[in-house]
Amino acid sequence: DYSLAKMYPPSLNLSHYRFPSKGQSYISVPSEAFHRAAWITIVGLLYHNMHYFFHNIDPMDTKIPEAAAYKGYMISATSYLISLKVEPPPVLSHNLSGSPLITIHLTHKLTSKQYSQAVNKSNEVHLYCAFLDYSNGIGVWSNEGCVRESGDLNHSVCLCNHLTNFAILMQVVPLKLTREHQMALSSITYIGCALSIFCLTITLVTFAILSSVSTIRNQRYHIHCNLSFAVLVAQILLLISFQFSPGTVPCKVLAILLHFFFLSAFAWMLVEGFHLYSMVIKVFGSEESKHLYYYGIGWGCPMVICIISAASAINSYGENNNCWLSLENGAIWAFVAPALFVILVNIGILIAVTRVISRISADNYKVHGDANAFKLTAKAVAVLLPILGSSWIFGVLAVNDHALVFQYMFAVFNSLQGFFIFLFHCLLNSEVRAAFKHKTKVWSLTSSSIRNVNVKPFNSDIMTGNRPGTNPTKLNTWDKSTNSANRIDLSAV
Repeated sequence: DYSLAKMYPPSLNLSHYRFPSKGQSYISVPSEAFHRAAWITIVGLLYHNMHYFFHNIDPMDTKIPEAAAYKGYMISATSYLISLKVEPPPVLSHNLSGSPLITIHLTHKLTSKQYSQAVNKSNEVHLYCAFLDYSNGIGVWSNEGCVRESGDLNHSVCLCNHLTNFAILMQVVPLKLTREHQMALSSITYIGCALSIFCLTITLVTFAILSSVSTIRNQRYHIHCNLSFAVLVAQILLLISFQFSPGTVPCKVLAILLHFFFLSAFAWMLVEGFHLYSMVIKVFGSEESKHLYYYGIGWGCPMVICIISAASAINSYGENNNCWLSLENGAIWAFVAPALFVILVNIGILIAVTRVISRISADNYKVHGDANAFKLTAKAVAVLLPILGSSWIFGVLAVNDHALVFQYMFAVFNSLQGFFIFLFHCLLNSEVRAAFKHKTKVWSLTSSSIRNVNVKPFNSDIMTGNRPGTNPTKLNTWDKSTNSANRIDLSAV
């Protein structure tokens, strides 16, 4: 829209001149600014599409000090551009608290992405009344001589002491926790990761020592080893990454490695879910064929995703704030999308397995009247949560300061994932304890050079904790005959 007018203000009984005369986006010049003028010429322009060309403005390339304070968070135009030229220029106040001043009312034109960012409570929205300053020969956005007096997410009202091209600029900045909360969460992460690294190291050493025992030399513990190794390396790299500054080559390399090993950890969590499903719900494929599939999922898929992501967006690694994927250009979805997929699939598997265990517990209660049978369900869920990645659900819920409790829960449970794997699948695992006792006995006999002692074979009686000549307990999860009609295997839990 445009307007060209030649006026003689003393003859006009107007409180202000407005361009355009209708609509929600306009400039208003008070009549007192024209008192010293005779004939004046006014040219007004309203650009309906120009704001689309002003997106991803680097705050360091502007003359807006408030925006430059948030380095790295891009600025976008969120309103029409409007321009007014008056000859001779109106007499305006040099002080923004005085009068007369130009009033600029602009309606916001937010894209769906801008709107979703603005209403997200985890973000802080900064709106600036700005103009294109051509004093240096090129157009640079500045807010000198302008102030945003009022408005909301739908519109802004600005006061300025000069005329030129105006627009509303928006900058979205993620909210930061207070220093106390940052220190607390960092301490939890350091302590939790250090404990997990220690526990995962013990877990891998234990599985390596017991690998010759038949009950440990199976596919389930092989999967546990790969998951433990992926989580161990990821957490070691995470602690190392805190020591490097963003934008450096080591930080970029660490970001790529972190992406790969965290994806691998999620991939092996998915393998844990698939293997659990095949054992408890539905048996499919041979051990050899599943072994190849599992390795392809656990290490192959993350490798493919990382190669594609790094090749297409290498500058998105280790550039902003930390040695991780950028949150600005959508590169983070190369991690978030696979992680969400794994979480959703494993939640479905966990629900299915829990239903089976609950049904068996209920059947045992009806037959034997053993109320303790129901504890099996709760125990099974506790055992399965660490290897199925359910702690990352708290990461999804921890989206803003209003969910601070979820941020703490995520920091605690996720940094301690290695500890829980060690606790449930090594220290408290009956198979591992029995295998360790068997191994200790073998070592003892070997060290004593006793060759004539007949060592009792390591069989299912030892594994299940039943002594010879005694009856098994009423609820025996190792006994497939308990629910022979379904032919399921609950040894995984």
